[in-house]
Amino acid sequence: MAKNTGIIGFVVIGAQNVFVRAVDRKIHTIESASTDVDIGEDIFTSKRISPDTVNRVTEILGQARLLFAGVGADPVHVVATHSMAEAANSEFVREQLQDRTGYDITWVNQSQEALYRNLATDAFLPNFRNIINTAAILVDISSGSVELTFYKKRQFIFSRTLKLGPLRVFEAMRDVKRNVPNYSEVLADYLASQLRDFKRMLPVDEQYPTMIVMGSALSIMEQLIPAEKRHVILDKQAFADLFDKILHSSDQYIQAHYQMPESDVVQVQPVLVLVHQLLNFFGSQQMDITNLKLIDGLTVAYALRQNNDNLLIKPEDQILRSALALSDRYQVDKAHRDTVVNFAVQLFDRLRKLHSLGKRERLLLQIAAILNDIGNFVDIHEHYRHSDYLIQASEILGLSTQEQQMVGTISRFHSTDSPNIEELQESDLPNDKRMVVAKLAAILRLADALDVSRQQKISKITVSQKHDKVLITATSQDDIELEKWSFNRRAGFFAEVYGVMPELKGKGQYGLH
Repeated sequence: MAKNTGIIGFVVIGAQNVFVRAVDRKIHTIESASTDVDIGEDIFTSKRISPDTVNRVTEILGQARLLFAGVGADPVHVVATHSMAEAANSEFVREQLQDRTGYDITWVNQSQEALYRNLATDAFLPNFRNIINTAAILVDISSGSVELTFYKKRQFIFSRTLKLGPLRVFEAMRDVKRNVPNYSEVLADYLASQLRDFKRMLPVDEQYPTMIVMGSALSIMEQLIPAEKRHVILDKQAFADLFDKILHSSDQYIQAHYQMPESDVVQVQPVLVLVHQLLNFFGSQQMDITNLKLIDGLTVAYALRQNNDNLLIKPEDQILRSALALSDRYQVDKAHRDTVVNFAVQLFDRLRKLHSLGKRERLLLQIAAILNDIGNFVDIHEHYRHSDYLIQASEILGLSTQEQQMVGTISRFHSTDSPNIEELQESDLPNDKRMVVAKLAAILRLADALDVSRQQKISKITVSQKHDKVLITATSQDDIELEKWSFNRRAGFFAEVYGVMPELKGKGQYGLH
């Protein structure tokens, strides 16, 4: 294979398709292909991926290897979507595919997929920035789930996932479709019942004029996009006409008229009914239907690693905004939160030689500082345990499952009353990740102590390291004896992790006695 071509290969193994893409340094597509697979059908019917499907995916990956060799693509990144991970035998399947093909296959969860999709729309959807200038919703429809991402004034607000993908819905209602004459009405009632509580819990109270629709399960809607185009805009009336026409058509007519395979036809009604209900609920007047896919977002993420600064959406910013939205949802004290985040970041930056961690770990510390108090929403007693649970049970855009577990564990150990270091050593995280958690938790404990009164008494800090001591000097015009007491109680954990004792000194009107 040719080396140093600057061409990168990407493979996405989804519930219904395997997408293959080779791109150059400027993310121009060199080669692209997609092949249908039955992973989703296997999972939603039997909870397992069949040997025949594994053989089919193996064959496709072999074909992808030939394609990449032909264009000199190196390296090659292979990811499997969250739908594949739902299979009871998913880890066995991944191991089989890796052994047979030699590719390392990485899981991506729904939160990571959501971030990649956002990157794709920013990079490739021509009018994206204008659309989100007021308010808009990005709706990604895969066979198993639906992801809704909300924008307002060109800013990401929050995202939510629904287990209402069209293939999943069809499998759940297969018997209904076969046995009742008014299937479309029953389907609408079923989806409405699933959406009712979801709608009630959404932190939105306004209309969203435009709905961006994308995903691997758009079926008939994607056929509306003109050849060689990325998207098409459909107003509410045009969609209503399409909805009425398709809803009263037989599967045989849809399959023949639109030249669709049977596996796609059964998803048409669930997709249209769901989109119809979302349009009405959010007051959207038009849809921007795009054929962008997860693989497009992966290529953009690669471009960002090459220092491409032309995008509005910055992954780290969106991750932080997602954490802030979750924090607001659980009514965290914003002044205290922002103070702790500020102190935690300063401590991290000024102790780099001590902890030797990088940008990603800094981001995890920021997220943990934002979220460490959300457990107070459940109960202030042992709130750190509730924070850990809520973090790991929530969606934080762009974090891997392991990173989310790390953030939860960091938050669990932030408090004076947190479990001791022995309990951290019992975590099921790998040892190297436990060490990162310990280092970040030790920093967060000190940062939290600096505002333990929740009155923002300390206006700034300076940090210096001398031999066996870390000296933190706090500037304050108030009495900060409570902060010193809390700091000293948490200093021992820091000393255990880093082997140096932190000390807090003060200057200002009161100083420290």
